[in-house]
Amino acid sequence: MVETLNVIALISGGKDSFYSILHCIRNGHKVVALGNLYPPTPVVQSPPEEISGKQDGTEVDEQDLNSFMYQTVGHSVIPLYETALRIPLYRQQIRGRAIQDGTSYSYPVIPVTSSSSQIASQDEDEDETESLIPLLRRIMVKHPEANALSTGAILSTYQRTRIESVALRLGLTPLSYLWQYPILPPGTQTSLLRDMQAVGLDARIVKVASGGLDESFLWKNVASESGLGKVERSMRRFGIDGDGGVLGEGGEFETLVIDGPGSLFKGRIEIREEDRRIVREGGGAAWLRLLDAKVVKKAPDVEDEDCRIPGVLEQRFKIILNLLKNHSENVDLRYSASPKSLLPSFTNLSLADIESQDIPELTTNRNKILYWTVRGRRSTPSLTIADEISEVILRIRQLLLKSSLESSSIISTTVVLRSMSDFAVVNSIYGSLFTAPNPPSRVSISCGSSLPRDTNILIHLTLSTSPSLASQRNGLHVQSRSYWAPANIGPYSQAVSVTNLSSGNAESNTSTVSIAGQIPLIPSSMDLPPLLPNSNALENFNYQTILSLQHLFRIGTAMSVSWFTGTVAYLPSSKQHPDATLPTAQRARISAHAWAQIHTRPEFDEDDEDDRPRDLWEEKHFAGREMMGRETGPKSLPNWEVISSTQEGKALEVPSFWAAEVEELPRGAGIEWAALSGIAGGSVKVGVLHSP
Repeated sequence: MVETLNVIALISGGKDSFYSILHCIRNGHKVVALGNLYPPTPVVQSPPEEISGKQDGTEVDEQDLNSFMYQTVGHSVIPLYETALRIPLYRQQIRGRAIQDGTSYSYPVIPVTSSSSQIASQDEDEDETESLIPLLRRIMVKHPEANALSTGAILSTYQRTRIESVALRLGLTPLSYLWQYPILPPGTQTSLLRDMQAVGLDARIVKVASGGLDESFLWKNVASESGLGKVERSMRRFGIDGDGGVLGEGGEFETLVIDGPGSLFKGRIEIREEDRRIVREGGGAAWLRLLDAKVVKKAPDVEDEDCRIPGVLEQRFKIILNLLKNHSENVDLRYSASPKSLLPSFTNLSLADIESQDIPELTTNRNKILYWTVRGRRSTPSLTIADEISEVILRIRQLLLKSSLESSSIISTTVVLRSMSDFAVVNSIYGSLFTAPNPPSRVSISCGSSLPRDTNILIHLTLSTSPSLASQRNGLHVQSRSYWAPANIGPYSQAVSVTNLSSGNAESNTSTVSIAGQIPLIPSSMDLPPLLPNSNALENFNYQTILSLQHLFRIGTAMSVSWFTGTVAYLPSSKQHPDATLPTAQRARISAHAWAQIHTRPEFDEDDEDDRPRDLWEEKHFAGREMMGRETGPKSLPNWEVISSTQEGKALEVPSFWAAEVEELPRGAGIEWAALSGIAGGSVKVGVLHSP
């Protein structure tokens, strides 16, 4: 059963924050409060009965702050949402400014020994993101049941990372159900606006700031057929398909929601034409100053249209899932692996070697890359797993100090436990090693008795010794629940890329991407998929295999990966998993077949719509409409346009595949995909690998 969360919904007045509320409700959660930050503005005293949309008898002299973080146009209307939605609203003035301009966010820490004058000085110069802290604390006092925070981030890493930082510090689960919405089935830029239209959201354009949009767009409903079409045509002329312009993600326009489905909006907001004044700014930008607004009670809707939840699997992964049902067991497994050769990408030193030779660390220096293996030792029976992991982290810190490196030099880790029941304790202490944003990617497995007798934890680390690592390192750390891929609420990132680590098969402008191990969690709930009705162990394993593989490829695509050098499919022991009726060798063949299928070059011409795989949902809901704004920017993975063979006339090989049986995986998952390395940028030459 899906956990019900009590949500604080951040609203700006714009379409995305309100549509996110509908998705919170659709996923079984309860919105207990609304939160909003408003800009500091001069006010003019006037009697409260003269104008609606005022607070405490003051008329707000509305202005646009052009904030990177918060929408401020139309903020004078925000108080009316409490009446329109019948949900308590809490507001607070924005303090500070945008000090940190990077996509990642590191919150300021005030030393305990700071004087009151130092704290006051820091308050004056704090990042505007921190304005959320006192607002949310006030809401949580009034609503102690609140345990989640909703935001409308779609493509803005800048906004998402800041809200995640605040939410997690306060113990709130971040929810970003619209994150990466345009790439979700059916994979069009306009699908979000059409979904908003389907539920009756009325989102009026109140600001334009693009050469493609002029003031004639102001007050158009972007979630209507006419408004959407007009914006779409304009963005097609002046924007780039796939850049989010049709959604206003680049600041092309901002919206104000005045009505929506009756399940959320009990009243609609009315603003007369004479109360809307156009304010023209330089460069063609224009916005609406709203002088008066009121809430009009609505008649209850007989039945609302539920907001559509995007399908879990993309079309190509659905196709592979169907192929798995009929695949032959005679799959050519070039490679096999046992727990004694778990990590061929790191070292040829097996766990048996570690046990017999008593080697504490393995260090290899190649092309400015370090590979370390640090294992715990329980020297006396009285030591706990907390003691053991603390000792391991201390030894890693000592190695970093000895090598003149920081913990941010660590690109990826593989954590090998004796028992997965120790994971929670290990995770909390392991996380203390990383204080900067975008910690390394991580793979976690348990190997039971395959570990040395006196060892309960072993950590493999990959590090970069490059002095310019800060400028070369790029991380993807999504900590919000969404429909895209599982959130990483913890001390690891979905992916970390570093440029020019090795020449390898790619040109010098490439990046090497390390991706966290992916298990088959449903992103919106962070639960394993429920057992399919009337299904068997084979069908459930097939589904878990494809879902987690899709996670791997979505993350790889987000990091512009063109090619994976290989993968390890970690499979839990048959004795430890519900799919015990499936032999490990059979599960290995299934995952090998899925890996081969996803790397099969398409045979149809991508320009030939007759040969394109059919998406029945798209045909039903978009039939007869011109599909403008289709994603054309990011390439697919594998990106066959940049891949060639080192041997002329030879067919391209599927990247190497290993299957390794382990004791157990996190959350009791049936499979964990761990890509060896992703190659991003430039062209990639793939060698032909022959069987020994």
